[in-house]
Amino acid sequence: MKSRDPEPDRFLPLGNLSFHILLALGTTPAHGYAIGKEIERRSSGKLKPTTGSLYQALKRLADDGLIEGAPDAAAASTDARRQYFQLTGLGRQVASLEARRLHELVVAATEKDLYSESA
Repeated sequence: MKSRDPEPDRFLPLGNLSFHILLALGTTPAHGYAIGKEIERRSSGKLKPTTGSLYQALKRLADDGLIEGAPDAAAASTDARRQYFQLTGLGRQVASLEARRLHELVVAATEKDLYSESA
């Protein structure tokens, strides 16, 4: 259920699947199957969400107000069964904050010689 004026910080840290979904929707609306394929591609096949886990995460993100239906994309689709999703303004803020949080962790790991680009 959507709360009034939610603070983006309250959603952090995001789960792995949730963050991948927000990344997949970063530039354009997409339907569930395309989101799952984008997650597989982006993770080089390491993350293959099941249909059930993907749609459960999509529902949770929609309930939280981070994504919403994309009626224009759905109307342009040749397959009326496909449900399209897009980021909301809040979802974009949360994805940005999560990316920043992860970047700060990589910087800290690099400073401690626990991460290098060649590893």
